[in-house]
Amino acid sequence: MVEKFLNGLKAVNRVLGYVSGALVLASAFVMLYDVILRYVFHSPSIRAPFLAAFLMLGAIFIGAAHTLFHGGHVNVEILIDKFSAVPKRICLSLGYIMSIVFMGYLTRACFNFAVTAARDGWRAMGHLPVPMVYLYGIMVFGSSMLMLALFAKLCALWTTKEGNS
Repeated sequence: MVEKFLNGLKAVNRVLGYVSGALVLASAFVMLYDVILRYVFHSPSIRAPFLAAFLMLGAIFIGAAHTLFHGGHVNVEILIDKFSAVPKRICLSLGYIMSIVFMGYLTRACFNFAVTAARDGWRAMGHLPVPMVYLYGIMVFGSSMLMLALFAKLCALWTTKEGNS
């Protein structure tokens, strides 16, 4: 059961990893476009930096769970590496649980902002007035996926033989 959940979540996160990479690539092309406009035509785009920032926001939140599954998040394990198997699992479990709780609060806050943004018609400030409900929606989705990925890592920690997934 846990293995099916993990495999399904990994498959979804693989797709989201590609989407995140495409968003980073799109952001790079937007900034390249702005550099060309600025230095070749001496006429910078006023919308490019905002668009690039929104694309990067999407890439970060959509790709966070994928990064977790591939061990790409920063972690310092100076003490944990010296522990035996059970104390190591307990320490890692506490870290996962604290992260799940934090992501739960972040998801709830983003959801509340999304609801308020939809109700009040909030728009992003600057030269690209995107409806904020879209940006907060991406944050809710990404935070929820990261919370699921943390839960899956916690389950895998105690169900796999070595405790490493």
